[in-house]
Amino acid sequence: MSEIRLARQSNMELLRIVAMLMVMVLHTGYASFGYPRTVWLQAEPLRWLGLTMTEVYTVACVNIFVLITGWFGTTFRTKGAVRLAIQPVYVTIVLALYVWLAGLPQPAGVMDYVRPIWNYWFVCSYLVLYLLTPMLNAFVEKSDEATLRRFLLVFYVITIPCSFVFADLQKGYSAVSFVGLYLLGRYLRLYGAARLQHWPRWRFVALYVVLMGTMGLVGWGAGMMSQTFMNSFVPFVVAYTNPITIVAAVAVLLFFSRVRLQSRLVNWLASGSFAAYLVHQNILVRKEYYAYIRHLADIIPSTPLFMLAVLASIIAIYVVSTLAIQVVIKIVK
Repeated sequence: MSEIRLARQSNMELLRIVAMLMVMVLHTGYASFGYPRTVWLQAEPLRWLGLTMTEVYTVACVNIFVLITGWFGTTFRTKGAVRLAIQPVYVTIVLALYVWLAGLPQPAGVMDYVRPIWNYWFVCSYLVLYLLTPMLNAFVEKSDEATLRRFLLVFYVITIPCSFVFADLQKGYSAVSFVGLYLLGRYLRLYGAARLQHWPRWRFVALYVVLMGTMGLVGWGAGMMSQTFMNSFVPFVVAYTNPITIVAAVAVLLFFSRVRLQSRLVNWLASGSFAAYLVHQNILVRKEYYAYIRHLADIIPSTPLFMLAVLASIIAIYVVSTLAIQVVIKIVK
């Protein structure tokens, strides 16, 4: 039984790693080079095709990460909440020391050292979701398949359009969106995966590739002709309530649910996924991360070599983050 459980965990833990690597790659696109403008696309079409495809093929990362939480049906524990809350503090202290030793620009005052701790939108939203999991799990347990399916349908019929009209839902950058993804993950684990059992794995990959590729090509092509279109396209692409992105994230989740894998190394590496996000998006070093990516683009003329350099850098940051966060994991078990 323990071997089955390990295999079941390892395939989804691998997906957790992939999702966080996607987050880090995502931030090498528009976040590093700026949001596209028509004149830029016309001047360097292939460059911006690459950046646009990077954006669309990785933007499902956050949705995937939260879907995994729902898939497992996370159980609230006080130690779990404490660990979530402590990690940003620990990472900020370590990075403040790094900034000082590396001679990088120093924060102006004490509050500028404290501000990075609460500057993570994902941490705040995820922590709220974690606090709500007892109620969400109780709702799932008391609901049958039809009730949960109808709730999800109504939830997304309301929240998807509203997220693009009203600022409150912040286009999915909020705990409300995470609640929907969590419940969707539970539904897929309990009912959806079985219903799609007849689908071969390659269909999930094909669905993801076609959906995101089409969205990217349409945006890139139309964006070269109209800045007005681009002004609407970019907010749609980066929104986590984008229905195309949600479906693509589901496809990736279901694909990995079929993967058979047993690996203690994968499980260990997955323990650092949250830390990797905290490190590269901490405001003490975030600008340096973006600047470093642009610097690589300037000094490496070959696109394949640039991509390899970026990937190697991301993997290095991920591994170092995983090693560093083990202190917190050992203390707060």
